[in-house]
Amino acid sequence: MNPVLLPDAEWFDLAPEGEGMGGGVSGGMPGHPGVPGPWRIFLSHPRGVPPAAGWPVVTLLDANAGFATLVETLRRGAVRPQATGINEAVIVGIGYPEGEDFRARRSFDFTAGPSAEAGGGSSAPAHDVGGRDRFLAFLEQRVKPEIARRLPVDPSRHTLFGHSLAGWFALDVMTRDPHAFAAYVAVSPSIWWDEARLVEGLTRGKLALAQGAPLRLALMVGEWEQALAPWQAARPEAAEMAARRARRAMVDRTHAFAGRAAEALAPWGEVRFELMAGEDHASILAPAMARALRFALTA
Repeated sequence: MNPVLLPDAEWFDLAPEGEGMGGGVSGGMPGHPGVPGPWRIFLSHPRGVPPAAGWPVVTLLDANAGFATLVETLRRGAVRPQATGINEAVIVGIGYPEGEDFRARRSFDFTAGPSAEAGGGSSAPAHDVGGRDRFLAFLEQRVKPEIARRLPVDPSRHTLFGHSLAGWFALDVMTRDPHAFAAYVAVSPSIWWDEARLVEGLTRGKLALAQGAPLRLALMVGEWEQALAPWQAARPEAAEMAARRARRAMVDRTHAFAGRAAEALAPWGEVRFELMAGEDHASILAPAMARALRFALTA
């Protein structure tokens, strides 16, 4: 088999300062020996001459699943930016080395604690949680300097892009560390994981938001994320799926959060909300990418 390569792109592994590059306990967080150390960083190099201030940057979480799709979306759009609103940019993907348990890693990285669905029960969660602060520190202290060392970038035009639980993380960073990034894109964010923390963060963060540079937030959610899509109704797991979607109320929660965020950021910020017709939680990511890039790169 001849592998298909992605031109002008590379990957490298990166660990927090002072931690080894190996997996297992060598890179794990104290008290969490099951969480391996390095992350796999995917990097797409823009084509052409960089702007005087440097390239804008879009950092994509869950990059093992979406990096190539986002890069191709950008490259196709950047061929005709006057038509698409998409210009060249650096794409940074944050993922994990092959062979690791991606679900365990992301459940730890993207959360500040257990989900609200746990309900305070005594049963142990399926995966370790609570690595949010460590992960954000890694993005700030290791990833950003490394990308700036490799490419000329504009730190004032840096967007964080997350889907699902990574979308919850993006919103949590925006509410508690708002100026870590200039813009945030949360697609199908799992607000149900800990809605109270996000809402409290918005309320607590108003003064900090007012004193800083303008912030921009785009929220997208699929039409069929709160109910069964027509093609799902006959599936054997339909009843369970419908109950879960009703309980998590993805559409209502995302719309409500957009309203709260618009109030918290006014008048110095911008919030966009889009309900994407015909999409559910799994199908929304690819069609959302062009909208996310347009939002990030036409500011």
